[in-house]
Amino acid sequence: MSTFLDSTSLDNMERQARTTLINSLSGVRTAFIAITADSHGHLNASTLSNVTHVGAHPAQMSILFRPDNGKRHTLQNFLNGSPLTLVCMPFNQVTLVHEVSMNAPEGTFELDVLEIATSHVEGCPHPLPKDYLYAISLEFVERFTLNNGCIYTIGQIKSIATGAALKVDEEGQISFDTPPTLAIGLRQYTATEKTVKLPYPSAAKYGF
Repeated sequence: MSTFLDSTSLDNMERQARTTLINSLSGVRTAFIAITADSHGHLNASTLSNVTHVGAHPAQMSILFRPDNGKRHTLQNFLNGSPLTLVCMPFNQVTLVHEVSMNAPEGTFELDVLEIATSHVEGCPHPLPKDYLYAISLEFVERFTLNNGCIYTIGQIKSIATGAALKVDEEGQISFDTPPTLAIGLRQYTATEKTVKLPYPSAAKYGF
């Protein structure tokens, strides 16, 4: 059975249900563990999924944060100059990816709370959990506050670390020996079972 929701229907939905629905409709995307450090060097971890690339020359990524309520430690660390490392984990680590969003007190490293061993990778500014697929370290470039209070940030890629389960071919295409953790909205995750690589569409093919 099909349904139709107009703006009034959406406004009348329970807040959490509306948030979950709208987040889900934005599609499947990678769920990252984000790692930053405060001015004292205390590490912080959180879960981020509103991440997109915004160009390759220079190589940049955007991250959308919810409105700042004074407890957005990852956001504040990033704005204050800490590199932000986005860590992609395999789907068999989905519980870890989800649990780091626990909103621990400032100065508490969520991976320590979860008793997750980390190690330093050459060139990466933060220690990474075991079995990471890849890690992207960003340097803050600019921010925009949107009309709903959300904060849109841009970071320039300073380094990319790849784990053993990630393959990069000569064309820059990536593939995984084990699927990454992907998010669908809030508190729901999935993984890809199959990928298809296609050539660029050709206008000449259609007689243009």
